[in-house]
Amino acid sequence: MPSLLVTGAAGLLGRHVAEACHQHYEVIALPRSELDISDAAAVKACLGQYRPAVIINCAAMTNVDACETDHAAAFLHNTEGPRHLAESAKAIGAYFIHISTDYVFDGTSPLPYQPTSPPNPISVYGASKLAGEQAVHSVSPDFAVVRVAGLFGRGGKNFASVIGDLLTHPGVVKGITDNRILPSYATDVALYLRCLAEARAGGQFHAVSAGEPCSWYDFAALAREWLGSRAQATLVGVTEAELRRPAKRPMSCVLAHSADASRGLPVLRDWREALAESLAVWKT
Repeated sequence: MPSLLVTGAAGLLGRHVAEACHQHYEVIALPRSELDISDAAAVKACLGQYRPAVIINCAAMTNVDACETDHAAAFLHNTEGPRHLAESAKAIGAYFIHISTDYVFDGTSPLPYQPTSPPNPISVYGASKLAGEQAVHSVSPDFAVVRVAGLFGRGGKNFASVIGDLLTHPGVVKGITDNRILPSYATDVALYLRCLAEARAGGQFHAVSAGEPCSWYDFAALAREWLGSRAQATLVGVTEAELRRPAKRPMSCVLAHSADASRGLPVLRDWREALAESLAVWKT
């Protein structure tokens, strides 16, 4: 089998990518402790050693508020890291997929953002991720950049991923009411990435779940409904402004999914169906 190297393999998407690809590729799953993509020499040595056919970069500095206070670290990991990977991938003739984010947009559009829509980040995190996209495409237009939004799934640590834990324990859960998003289910995104690797397509892509856009309050409310008697927490709605977080977030940031049957790129299932699957561990 051809080999596929996953960076950031200890993270939510990285783990799911390794799982989705192991029957089709010899998977080399590297957490940050084994490969820090911000270290150019380490990246070059690692890719020279393994010489994978495909590289999927799931490594990033994703703490949006931490990026706001540590500008240098954000650009080191989210811009220079992808550049190092892209350059080394090109040098060994590997196909490269880089994961990016909806935060490259300002979230003011009433229409879904297309892959060709002009970006306008409003946070350091978004700016560093956009610069990473540009770095990858400057190395080779044959490489792929895939944007995801509101990633959730088994093993994640963000709000959407741990909503089952939050709701099945006593307390108050705050759901943001004034945002709009189509989230991305990690299991389905991983399958999409495997299909993209097989297609070897270059360019810009969006991988988000199907369905109607929701707020994080809507997301949590549906989770609470499906958990039924298991739910113990009180769900309350809050606005983004009430949270007083350091970094601005794009508030209406719905991505248009990039499906293409001719290249084997599937539509992702409805986020509500995906949410039900992700809650199964709490419902049993």
